[in-house]
Amino acid sequence: MLDEKKLQDITIFEVGDSLQITDYFVIATGLNARHIRTASDHLVRELRQNGVQRAGREGYGDGGWVLVDFDDVVVHLFRAEERRQYDLELLWGDCPRVEWSPETPSAEEPSAASG
Repeated sequence: MLDEKKLQDITIFEVGDSLQITDYFVIATGLNARHIRTASDHLVRELRQNGVQRAGREGYGDGGWVLVDFDDVVVHLFRAEERRQYDLELLWGDCPRVEWSPETPSAEEPSAASG
């Protein structure tokens, strides 16, 4: 879902063994505050349609670092400078990373190469 909104450097950490309040951290970088807020809104809307409710959201007004809490998964959306400053990858680097790759376009969606 985040890749659909063109967020970059999406990284997923399994933090459940180290942090008892959630199982996963998803970290991604957006271009600017508006981009991050739009991606946050899209994520919340898409997950709500699939029965997943947001437990909380922080930083939405500023947009430099938006944290969206879905209980088992906490999503951190950063501008590049904030991501470098807070460096969650270093902080949680001992936790296992979850292999992830962007969704491939469906048959109905033209690929970038075809259009």
